[in-house]
Amino acid sequence: MAMGKPKAKLGKRDEAVRQILEMLQCEQYGPGARIPPESELVKQLGCCRSTVREAISLLVSDNRLYRIRGSGTYVTELKRSRHTIAAILPDLFNESYNRYTMDIGPPIITAMVNEARKHSANIILYSYGCDESKLERDNIEDAVERGVDGIVILYIGAQYNLDCLEHVKAAGIPLVFVDRYIEHFDSDYVVTDNYGGVFDAVNAINKVGVENIYYVTTSESVSSAGDRMMGYTAAVNALGLPCNIIISHMDQIVSRLVRTGEIDRESSEYISLKKTIEGMKLPAALFSINPMSNAFVYEVLKDLQMPNDQVILGHFDSNPPDKIVDRCYFEVDQPFTEIGARAVQIIASKIAGNTERQKIVLKPKLTIHNLSCFAGANVREETIVVK
Repeated sequence: MAMGKPKAKLGKRDEAVRQILEMLQCEQYGPGARIPPESELVKQLGCCRSTVREAISLLVSDNRLYRIRGSGTYVTELKRSRHTIAAILPDLFNESYNRYTMDIGPPIITAMVNEARKHSANIILYSYGCDESKLERDNIEDAVERGVDGIVILYIGAQYNLDCLEHVKAAGIPLVFVDRYIEHFDSDYVVTDNYGGVFDAVNAINKVGVENIYYVTTSESVSSAGDRMMGYTAAVNALGLPCNIIISHMDQIVSRLVRTGEIDRESSEYISLKKTIEGMKLPAALFSINPMSNAFVYEVLKDLQMPNDQVILGHFDSNPPDKIVDRCYFEVDQPFTEIGARAVQIIASKIAGNTERQKIVLKPKLTIHNLSCFAGANVREETIVVK
């Protein structure tokens, strides 16, 4: 039977290095501790002084030990490595939408940075335009290549970038969605209760005395949009009210309105919405999916000279159009600061070894503005807001 090669014996210096490293594992010799002098190490290690000196010199060059002249040799205080979390969000400072997105991206990022500091982590910020799926894809791939310890993403890529998300999972990188989630893609997320926010808003509007409540939405198919529409449908059905959903492809017209303050009155979207509003039975309410859609609705109301005291406006997300000061409107604000903080907390827990799936749904805040402007308001505001 063939015999394997015998293991080569360590040289005297390498054996001394091994013994010193074993010694450094003891609590007595933690970072900053002074190791025994060479004369004592000679006795402990059973080797000559020149061998001890060579071993120490090697460990000093490897930054495991350091010398202070006239004092001795000490254990190096190695800097603690910091984890890195990638934040991939659109619309942070988009020129077309900056009036409405400054209240969304910055609070999430600020909260993430503050929370990451508590967990000795750094944030790498990736940003891109509101509909630029290609740039989102590039950002995801770059984060994976960097080997980040976690990714927080406000995802816009629909089916286009799902393969990138699969790469993230395959790489073992914790992934947390914020603002919206992807159905049939099992991952952690932190979102607002979009369903409950609209459901409560519709009930609050009805308490004022309005039964004709319209919901204005876009053709966007993300989870937040779907949940908001379901919240509206469930609320009007529960109240026995007519279901009036207005779906409009208004992206371009809204972008122009927000960017320039002008509206395309020849567009099919404008003409269609104008006809719908003209046919409303007053009093009525128009609740929009977001502030941009609400700005569009407001311009149509103004053009039609609809009475301020007969039509209530409402929208999801903060920062309503500046001009709305003469009409009652309902606002559902998302807890963006908490969203950012909770997302980092999930990443930190994953890094620490937690494998439990975390799906967090946060309650939004319903606020009523200018209730006295509505003619039918015969109740106090505190009796309207759903707790």
